[in-house]
Amino acid sequence: MRDPMDLLLTRRSVGKIRADPVPRELVEELLVAAIQAPNHHLTEPWRFVVLTGAARRSVGEAHAAAVRRTRPGCGADVIVREAARLERAPVVIACMVTGDGADPVRGREDRDAVAAAIQNLLLAAHARGLATMWRTGDMVDEDEVRAILGLGAADAIVGFVYVGVAEVLPPPRERGPLGAVVEWRDT
Repeated sequence: MRDPMDLLLTRRSVGKIRADPVPRELVEELLVAAIQAPNHHLTEPWRFVVLTGAARRSVGEAHAAAVRRTRPGCGADVIVREAARLERAPVVIACMVTGDGADPVRGREDRDAVAAAIQNLLLAAHARGLATMWRTGDMVDEDEVRAILGLGAADAIVGFVYVGVAEVLPPPRERGPLGAVVEWRDT
């Protein structure tokens, strides 16, 4: 078993993923790890839609429709590229938070729990030798994408996680010095 600290320190976002299929059982294992994330009051606010095959194109087409609506002057090449966006990996997991919008504190805590679930998913994939990329952008707020994924009015997409086998592993990324982001107080 790999040292957990090693997993934390070596996980990278990987943008170039091969088309090799990822077994459903392995994806389910990643999702089991995801839902072990902490969440206040055990609300289990997460929902996941696993996109493979043509389902990636369907959501991509919804995104392309939103791009056509919001950027009417963009060229056909942009629309084609945006429709194929989710086909960059054999598996894309849409990670969403469910809610009712009644309590803003609970809404914030639930969204944080989904972010923690995504981190669990990323680390579990890394532990199993898979590459991932957590993506957000305009797509998470587009009405067309929300509709095709079946989101309610108070639900939100926290991100899309691309999963597959790395084509190229990126080099380790240096972070800034710890002192730049940490303040110690003892009184």
